[in-house]
Amino acid sequence: MSQTVFVGLDLTSSDARPTACVGLDERLDLAFAGFVSRDADLLALVTAEGPRCTAIDAPLTLPRGLCCLEEGCNCCAGSGTGRECERELARLGIPCYFTTKRSIIKGMVYRGVKMRAELEPRGCCVIEVYPYASKVCLWGRPIPPKSKPEGLAFLHDGLARLMPGLRPYVSDFNHDLCDAAIAAYTAYLCHQGRTRRIGNAEEGTIEIPDRQMGGPEVAVETGPGSPW
Repeated sequence: MSQTVFVGLDLTSSDARPTACVGLDERLDLAFAGFVSRDADLLALVTAEGPRCTAIDAPLTLPRGLCCLEEGCNCCAGSGTGRECERELARLGIPCYFTTKRSIIKGMVYRGVKMRAELEPRGCCVIEVYPYASKVCLWGRPIPPKSKPEGLAFLHDGLARLMPGLRPYVSDFNHDLCDAAIAAYTAYLCHQGRTRRIGNAEEGTIEIPDRQMGGPEVAVETGPGSPW
């Protein structure tokens, strides 16, 4: 089995729904793909594989000034709605869920924050990614909805072109595994210095593919609700 170098996790809001996990080797061939439910098992997987970079599709930090996302707590965000990285995505016309006390992905946020806090002290390089933003940067618009057959076919074709080593396997990927694969590919681009870091280090950043790598420009537009 090839050595895992880049890992992508499409984190869910709770262990009641398994998290899609994809590992890539140095040549971007598939090292593993599957689903893991418990946080402890996700941590054990990443720790055991020892990748150069792990990309997690979930917020990994809270907005500046917040200690939690509980509405009964007096902590208060000091920099506006959500995090700077999320506002920057919105300015690029890329919709996403803002991290606030009214977030509908609160469970995912808590899991992501915990995952980062557990992995980094173990020497793991962890980055936050947003696969929809990666898709827009890599493939331009429009991106068909991933929940529809034509959207899944689009993802299968795009992934096979990005990473030919996935071609024998990608037709069996559902949209969660496709997002995990995009996350892992973004980890590869980050390791290559081919991503753009948006947000700020104090509050949290998201890595997106660099528009100067030959991909399309990201046009500013008003988008609908998040396709996360």
